[in-house]
Amino acid sequence: MGIGPWRSRSSLAVWLSSVAIVAFAASADAAASPVALGEVKVVRSDPGLERQFRGLVVHELDEVDLSKVKASDRFVLSASLVQMNTRENAGQAESLAVVSATLRRARGGSIHAIIQGRAQASDRPTNVKAVELNAMRAAVRSALGRLPEALK
Repeated sequence: MGIGPWRSRSSLAVWLSSVAIVAFAASADAAASPVALGEVKVVRSDPGLERQFRGLVVHELDEVDLSKVKASDRFVLSASLVQMNTRENAGQAESLAVVSATLRRARGGSIHAIIQGRAQASDRPTNVKAVELNAMRAAVRSALGRLPEALK
């Protein structure tokens, strides 16, 4: 019986140490990124659209190669979905999305760059939400694909 509680405490200590190391590594990795996400806005007052847009921006920002940015440089990226138009025409649903992003220096807030992306998507009228999502995804990718050049 004397060994059982010791093993249990030892296992708990090892598990807690592992959790702490993983949490520290994750926070260090997030802190290492030279671009932090700031404000995210959408043209329509639609919480679902804003949530989707934020998710796309976060995903694309994680995908962008920022390895050539100087270690001492820190920026804040604010992104806006400034246009989202969808129409049905001749049996097709067509969406146009325009994204504008502002890159500011973290210290002082001076504007470093303004980048834009625009994209269109179309599909059957029964897939309007998917068409909008595809246009928005491509517009975000187009805008944030310009980020490495803007950071030179």
